Amino acid sequence: MEVTNKEPAEESSVPPPKKRIDINELRTCKNKGCGKSYKEKDNHDSACDYHPGPAVFHDRMRGWKCCDIHVKEFDEFMEIPPCTKGWHNADAV
Repeated sequence: MEVTNKEPAEESSVPPPKKRIDINELRTCKNKGCGKSYKEKDNHDSACDYHPGPAVFHDRMRGWKCCDIHVKEFDEFMEIPPCTKGWHNADAV
């Protein structure tokens, strides 16, 4: 007699329905360092300038891990130019 330890089959996961958006609706980009308003019809692969990495605050220095730029003053931190181009994203990341 052969004994097999089979787990019960899981239900197939159905992806959630895609959210419909109006291509003329004004949206706000949630990419770090962007925050611009845009319309989906104007969105493309180089529309957004942003930082893909996290902000770093350590030993009185502020900066971005992705582009390895660190400054002392917060105003200088806010002026660090974004290092990556891509699509605007209105969904929280």
